[in-house]
Amino acid sequence: MNFSRKSILLAFSVLVFVILSVIYVQDHQKVVAADNPVNPLVGVWEIYQTKAHGKPYAASYNGRPFVSKGQNAFTLILDYKNDGTFKRTSRVGANETAQEGTWKLDGKELRQKVAQDPKEEVLYLRFDSPNQFTSVEVFENCSDPGLFARFIRVR
Repeated sequence: MNFSRKSILLAFSVLVFVILSVIYVQDHQKVVAADNPVNPLVGVWEIYQTKAHGKPYAASYNGRPFVSKGQNAFTLILDYKNDGTFKRTSRVGANETAQEGTWKLDGKELRQKVAQDPKEEVLYLRFDSPNQFTSVEVFENCSDPGLFARFIRVR
């Protein structure tokens, strides 16, 4: 009888150990996943269409077509890093301007702040696919209700 009690106690101990190990591993995986979120915005994006309120989408802005490189360059490239920083590069002809700052995506709301600028920009995003998003920029204190822009992932 003493041997069977020890066997049952040992089997029960092993079972508890296995269950606790599985629970620990699952909780640890959740913590690791929470520390390393995969954000759909992380990557390099380039504008390819814009639209004013009530107008159709066009591969241009104010009639000027988007061109990535060369003497007729006219584009906007956004590079969002996983560490919460971004770089915005605009090209107009041979001139290239870059701004850096921080960003945070909360649901559909993107808040970004360019270094050396006290104002925070707020945009609203819709992910049309993993490699395309549409942004809506709402201008406050202005009769213009906003600018719609579509971006594609280039990296």
